[in-house]
Amino acid sequence: MDTAWTPSDVWLLRSISGRDAATGATLRGVIAVADYLDHSIPNESEFTGAVDRLSAAGLAGYDAAADRYWLTPAGHASPAHRGTFSAATAALPPPSPPVRAPLTLRPGAYAAAVAEYQSG
Repeated sequence: MDTAWTPSDVWLLRSISGRDAATGATLRGVIAVADYLDHSIPNESEFTGAVDRLSAAGLAGYDAAADRYWLTPAGHASPAHRGTFSAATAALPPPSPPVRAPLTLRPGAYAAAVAEYQSG
């Protein structure tokens, strides 16, 4: 996993909602907000890479098996919610090494979530 922050990390940080597994966003929900914010849909590697980096930094959590993604208290408080993506990238804490295995989605899950979102 790459440990440098990218604008996609900020994009996904701003696209994830909820405070825990019970209130976290679904993958389809994260895709919908990402599209709303940037008028585009992240690809699967942008999504998994960003969630991995945000999780390692203590800014986000996830349970892919339950299809839930959420921000931690530090993620909600992050100054990266304001300003341009490039300025917000600089506001993130230093990247952390991964603390768990890289996020992998079950085969076809990302494509299915995109299709579900696009079908309305």
